[in-house]
Amino acid sequence: MVAWYGIKWTRTVLYVGKTADRLRAPVAITVPGVDTFIWHPFEPVLLVFAGGRLLRIDPAKPQRVHWVDTTPQGLRNWRIDKLPGHADAPLIVASNDRDPAYFDLFTVSQDGRSHAVLVENDGRTLGWLLDDQSVPLARIDRLRDTGTAILLRDGQDEPWRTLLTVEPGDTFSLIGAVERGAPLIAISDRGRDRTALVSVDPKSAEETVIADHPRVDVKDAVHLSKDAGRPDFVVFDDDRPRLRAFTPTGEAVDRLMLDGDNPVDLELLGRSRDSRFVTVARSWREKPFEYRLYDLESGTETELAKHPLHKHRDVFVETQAVSFTARDGLEIPAFLTLPSGVGQQNLPSIVVIHGGPAERQGWSYNPDLQFLANRGYAVLSVNFRGSTGYGKSFRAAGYREVGKAMQDDVVDAANWLIAKGIADQHNLAVMGASYGGYAAALAMARDRGLFKAAIIENAITDLVHCMQNTPSAWGLHVEEVKRYFGDVDDPADLVEMRANSPLTRAKDITGPILILAGKQDQVVGVEHSIMFQRALKSLGKPVTAMYFAGEGHIYTKWQTKLRRALAIERFLARNLGGRAGSFDIYGVAARYLR
Repeated sequence: MVAWYGIKWTRTVLYVGKTADRLRAPVAITVPGVDTFIWHPFEPVLLVFAGGRLLRIDPAKPQRVHWVDTTPQGLRNWRIDKLPGHADAPLIVASNDRDPAYFDLFTVSQDGRSHAVLVENDGRTLGWLLDDQSVPLARIDRLRDTGTAILLRDGQDEPWRTLLTVEPGDTFSLIGAVERGAPLIAISDRGRDRTALVSVDPKSAEETVIADHPRVDVKDAVHLSKDAGRPDFVVFDDDRPRLRAFTPTGEAVDRLMLDGDNPVDLELLGRSRDSRFVTVARSWREKPFEYRLYDLESGTETELAKHPLHKHRDVFVETQAVSFTARDGLEIPAFLTLPSGVGQQNLPSIVVIHGGPAERQGWSYNPDLQFLANRGYAVLSVNFRGSTGYGKSFRAAGYREVGKAMQDDVVDAANWLIAKGIADQHNLAVMGASYGGYAAALAMARDRGLFKAAIIENAITDLVHCMQNTPSAWGLHVEEVKRYFGDVDDPADLVEMRANSPLTRAKDITGPILILAGKQDQVVGVEHSIMFQRALKSLGKPVTAMYFAGEGHIYTKWQTKLRRALAIERFLARNLGGRAGSFDIYGVAARYLR
């Protein structure tokens, strides 16, 4: 059986179909407030997360009367950390009920009625790794002002010992399960500029490189085989994702899912417990996703479905990796998406800034970029200094450079578009979400006249307010945030934060701004957007705002996504002159259907 999300009469539902029937006539299950779902590892039932509850739903008896609520009783905030290792084993659940800044681990019976502390957090631990018997044998602690420590132990009742410490600015991430006395597998850049897949001796902490790349970090390490000591494969993302396999399962993935030198974007969606079957969303040359079932044992594949946009695949365009030299000589990677059928010179253009800032824009099937290109815009997605994926020196180049050199990179990206003749210098816009929204807003004030308009989404607009009111979940990660933004307890940093806040510089803004935000955003509070909108309105600046009820930092409802797209389309058409659609009945429906 295969389960998937779908839309039925405007509502999000879960569909369950049988591969033997080629998924025809699937069962539709409507679960109000569904967040996500997984298959139970030992029974043909779904575990569905909805509205803070954990529901057990048998697709053979999909009626609500047969649903079983197995929500962990006595825990308010929780997440499943590890599924049962055998039919009668408990769930391992992480909960931050005691303190929202960190999590404890609990064993929880599968019916949710009883739980017990597995390991209690002393206020320093970022996470644990468990063995096959669900015993925490490795742990990662935050050390005050000195990075992190990796600790090991030999059993449930054995003492913890420090294996190694990770300096601030270094990366060391344990992956997979741990076994007593066996080498650890990690992604690490200790002693090198870029992260590599490494094996770590559990006594000496000596690292042995398994796989690395001369230009970029390891992007991902994937375990599909239950007993694989090292990952089945790793992914490097330079100008496109590239896979390196280590096991027969990884080689089967490489052979089945990739397509020679053609760029392919893969999203692993699910796998069977024995790892024989995997479901994948596959985009070839940035065409809309095809959904496939792969049998890694027999080497065969079955097409399950195609994304509805696949029928329009011929109008989709390919993104190309580019780079430009910043004003101080640093090479800045970026991705350029050009519209088809309108030439490639003197175009209305958009500089897109990713969030984080400790994130990156990679090559992938990106509906937003395709949407903008389809409307006639050249789009440059810039990986400014401070972005991840290009080594720690590139990332460190962004430390304490928010509003300064990081912002210069955005300006230099726009000027590169103009110098190449791609962009119409009088028709440039800038857009971004979260940190990207901050940078887009600041660009309108700091570099007046360069950008004609801006779209800012779930944006930080007051750095001081943000750093004085960091989300509680950032509690053990706030030192990394300070490396970028500064420390509010440092008077000099405080002055810079105020000077580099869009809210402070609202009076300097020229050009229209579109503000988009989720009302329930727990990462960047919606008050940032509201304060900024009010400041702009009071100054007589052109501003349009749209707030989405029931949405957080990431939007999940199809209604929100459609309303957002229509707002962006109309705003850009009005200010840059790109293409926009006419009356849309679905857009009207999205305003009223919840």
